[in-house]
Amino acid sequence: MYKHSLFIFLFILGFGLSNLKAQSSQQPDSLGLPGDNLNLYAVMKLFQSSPTLEGFEKSLNSEDSKINNLDLNNDDKIDYIKVIDNVDKQVHNIVLQVPVNEKENQDVATFIVEKNSKGEVQIQLIGDEELYGKNYVVEPNYTDSATKTETPNPGYVKQSTTQTTDSKGNTTIINNYTTTQTASWPVVSYMFMPTYVVWVSPWRYGYYPSYWNPWTPWYWQRYYGYHYNYGSYYYGHYHYCNYYRNPGAYNNYYSRRSASVTINVNIRNGGYRRSYSHPESRSMGNRDFDRDSKKNRNRGDNGNDHSKIKNASTKNRDNSGSNKQIRNVKQKAGNNSNDRSLPTRQNQSIDRRPVDRTPVNRSGGRVGGRRP
Repeated sequence: MYKHSLFIFLFILGFGLSNLKAQSSQQPDSLGLPGDNLNLYAVMKLFQSSPTLEGFEKSLNSEDSKINNLDLNNDDKIDYIKVIDNVDKQVHNIVLQVPVNEKENQDVATFIVEKNSKGEVQIQLIGDEELYGKNYVVEPNYTDSATKTETPNPGYVKQSTTQTTDSKGNTTIINNYTTTQTASWPVVSYMFMPTYVVWVSPWRYGYYPSYWNPWTPWYWQRYYGYHYNYGSYYYGHYHYCNYYRNPGAYNNYYSRRSASVTINVNIRNGGYRRSYSHPESRSMGNRDFDRDSKKNRNRGDNGNDHSKIKNASTKNRDNSGSNKQIRNVKQKAGNNSNDRSLPTRQNQSIDRRPVDRTPVNRSGGRVGGRRP
């Protein structure tokens, strides 16, 4: 009896220690990959509200939008993201791409936008496997995807708005889309007009539009702290899935995908660890969100929507149980990451990452230095 009890005790102790070790080796709210610094839910939201792909590219690369926090070449300057539309009949493969250096480009993510003969449109945003891990897909909350264990049905049935409430009492409104509704998104309507001219960003490494003035990237925790406040909106309109609605279109894109050897080496050598080195900066992200919320209310720009987001986020901000969805999604997508060790550096300013003030050519031959 004694030996039996001792065996059970040792088994439970060993299981608990192994779980503790596994948990300590992961960042629960991050992939541990460079894609952490470009929130694809935020990108989808911006895409939905953009009138054109050119306007989408400009807004994506705006410091005010606080969406682009990528620094893939580690020069302490935000990378410019190009938007390139590849059209094959009724399918648009819209690639988001970063010029890493004069010889290399890196695809960050791609939209697959497909219109069928009924005029219905389905949209998926697929993160590049180098930056997000395999099968990291964000799409609108289509009515057929409410039960994610089922095989997706290409014929969508309209469903009313639903809501979910977790054990802490936090409520998320789920706005289910039909493909008829996503077809009416401004940028989608524009792309399928007969007069549409395919958008291929004309910019390349070292040559950028005159409005582009790169800023210093935030530490990841500050970036996460800002976008955490949008959680109720993001998950109320979009969701993660791990399947492709049009595998043929994705395979067609993948055959010409651009990948950077430099970024692959940086990932394997832990070259992006520094981005995670200030966990205390998350409070700054909350502060930035509060400031933007107040500014938007004062000038009347989407003030009502931002206020609703702020009220929901303030209620849930310090609730560790309210963010299970992003934890589970990012743990699944990032299980191929080998870089999970995130050191702490105590002697740096956490307002921004250190600034390299070396002048670089940033706009059609114009030389401009870093902003303070």
